[in-house]
Amino acid sequence: MKPVVENIGLQKSKKSFHFFKLEETQFKPFWHYHPELELTLITKGCGTRFVGNSILPYSKNDLVLMGANLPHNYASLNYNEQERQGAIVLQFPSHIFNSFKECELLHVLYSEAERGIQFIEPKVNILQLIHDFEGVTTTEQVAVLLQILHQLFHHKNRKYLASSTYKHQIVSAKSQDKIKTITTYILENLDKKLTVKEMADISNMVEQSFCRWFKKAVGHSFVTFLNSSRIEQACMYLSTSDKYIQAIAFDCGFESVSHFNRTFKKLKGISPREFRA
Repeated sequence: MKPVVENIGLQKSKKSFHFFKLEETQFKPFWHYHPELELTLITKGCGTRFVGNSILPYSKNDLVLMGANLPHNYASLNYNEQERQGAIVLQFPSHIFNSFKECELLHVLYSEAERGIQFIEPKVNILQLIHDFEGVTTTEQVAVLLQILHQLFHHKNRKYLASSTYKHQIVSAKSQDKIKTITTYILENLDKKLTVKEMADISNMVEQSFCRWFKKAVGHSFVTFLNSSRIEQACMYLSTSDKYIQAIAFDCGFESVSHFNRTFKKLKGISPREFRA
């Protein structure tokens, strides 16, 4: 995508990395990127994770390393209004340990993270290091960050998120604002009927131009992005509520249950009923 550039401000900071915790009623769409790498651990809640052209669900203990300038976004929307969303985030530049020759192998990890890496079933000691990070001194935090990266480098059970052909081009602020506006509008209105004409009008473009622009900017066609986002939302409803499948289909913007079932089976390989079971 061509999202908003987030200015983390490490250049003007007295710290060489940025650590913070998030706890919100919901993670609202905010598609962005920054030159620093980012390690994000979900501590509570669930929703949809967008990394490059990857659209997948997240839940507790989801651990992802994003490479430099890789667009990403976590959106919980209103899947479960009773459950808060939480995350621990570490952002750091790729050169943070460059003065140590022994750390050169970490650049292999950074290179792989250009597509985004999900660490499947992260080990307890890695999770503990991240959870305890806030409680140690700033000097110790540098050592702990190195431990975390070292263990992630050796973690074999991983999944690359963005496709190998995905390329993000850094563009003008005007174009970044446009894609942010469009993707946020889509994600906040998945329950409504959304058409190419409507999106083109919002973008001040003709329909054909909008379709070409959206595919180039996002990595998916408008219809694929819309349907994938709706199906991920449906998965959350199927997992966290006892709503009837027909009601979920309509709540996620599908105009018929048959279309919902076909799209779900195409993207997930199983039917909504099988997924819930």
